[in-house]
Amino acid sequence: MLHLLNALLFIAICICIGRALLPSQSVVARSRGEEFAVSYTLGLAAVVILCNLMFVIGLTLGVAVGISLVAASAALFYQSKRSADFAQSPFTGVITYALLAVGALSLIATVAYPINEFDAIYHWAYRGKVLLFNGTPLTEAITGIVSNDNFGRVVTHPNYPLGVPIIEAFSAYFSGWSDRWVQLPLGLWAASMPWLVAFGLRNLSQVAIRLAAIATAATPILYTTNFTENGWADLTNAGTSSSMMLGGGSDLAVMCMLTLSAALFLRATSSNCKRLAICAGVALAATAAMKNEGLALLMVCMIACVATLIFKGRPMRTIGFFAASTIICVAPWLGIRAQIPAIDENYSEQLTIENVMHFAGGANELVEKSPLAMSGRPQMDESSIPTRRSLVAAAFVDEFFDMRSWGLLWVLALISVGLVVKNLDSFNYRWLTLVIVGGVLLYFLILLVTPWNFPSLRDKGIPERLLVHLVGPIMLLLGHALSSIKAEDC
Repeated sequence: MLHLLNALLFIAICICIGRALLPSQSVVARSRGEEFAVSYTLGLAAVVILCNLMFVIGLTLGVAVGISLVAASAALFYQSKRSADFAQSPFTGVITYALLAVGALSLIATVAYPINEFDAIYHWAYRGKVLLFNGTPLTEAITGIVSNDNFGRVVTHPNYPLGVPIIEAFSAYFSGWSDRWVQLPLGLWAASMPWLVAFGLRNLSQVAIRLAAIATAATPILYTTNFTENGWADLTNAGTSSSMMLGGGSDLAVMCMLTLSAALFLRATSSNCKRLAICAGVALAATAAMKNEGLALLMVCMIACVATLIFKGRPMRTIGFFAASTIICVAPWLGIRAQIPAIDENYSEQLTIENVMHFAGGANELVEKSPLAMSGRPQMDESSIPTRRSLVAAAFVDEFFDMRSWGLLWVLALISVGLVVKNLDSFNYRWLTLVIVGGVLLYFLILLVTPWNFPSLRDKGIPERLLVHLVGPIMLLLGHALSSIKAEDC
């Protein structure tokens, strides 16, 4: 029971802090459901950044927990003085209950099993335990490497971000570790997504909001890949294989934080609200604090901001606050990351023009780093080794046409992006399009130069575990596309 209460306390702290960070209802309207989803995810982002700040200046998790408790108490008092008249929900009663039911089921599926999948155990929960028992990531348990070739290291992927481990450690701080209940806050990613999309689209038509939110909740990959491939078994085995997105991983965390940041940024540009722009920067920095790919997506979002400035309708003030907040809030994690060893997966070194040209020009797949090769199994015949370019391209095409995993998402994305020509006067439309196209291109290039054997990565759920990060921006763009079509019809 204490484990459950500790996890609920963490969720409550995040909600209190997030609500205090948001502008009042009179400035930025939102429904009760939107308020919960945005407040929780924004407060969580703020707590993660606070913890990283404490770590980089030499303080411990306990200090961050104490500050968070004080901040939540002050925020609760502040909220009692502020009007809380919620805006009308854009959803009908049936849609609302359906979204709540799907969210509740995803939460139940998340905590149905203790953490028991490789990545969740060795990449995230391991660090969560280090933070819980040592109070800091700057310890031999994370920084130590056994040999110069990086094999036999104490910890896998030592420079992975600390977002999920912080959430898990905070959720266990007063009760002790529980492989089941530290996942409770992580079970709200998929549940929050439709409401975050609705918040980002609130200024548009109700039809666009409803369809985009429903499409979000109905995207199978938020819960499992290859939906119904094994009947209903996958939905009752969360966290037991790479087919499930729910559980103690970090891909849904990146997806949710990027969606939150995009939604806040869209509302900031529409309302010219600097407070929302700052909050959007907090969320984008938290995206980078969840997984290494989040840092790359941060750069994509910043480049998209710069690229859209060549057209008219440039919200310079909003972009300025957004960029400044992002840079300030991501700095603590970068300071920590600089003190943690990198391994040969370090894509900041791999993603060079030379490597891109090498593999784009038709270089063969790398087989010597395959787990099959390292385990002594027979090597492939060198004359039959395919090119890396063909393997990655085929994988992306497979995903784009895999409706059991994605539903209609990529069809809707293609249509929505195609309408950008008719919506060039809309800054938000341009920005979302560049983020989506830039994100897909980024992941294609990353996998083109990966130092690992690509077929082995494919077996582990790549690239779908990367492309899921873009669900939020795609659904937000879909809402804009639907609104533009409806406006033309009228």
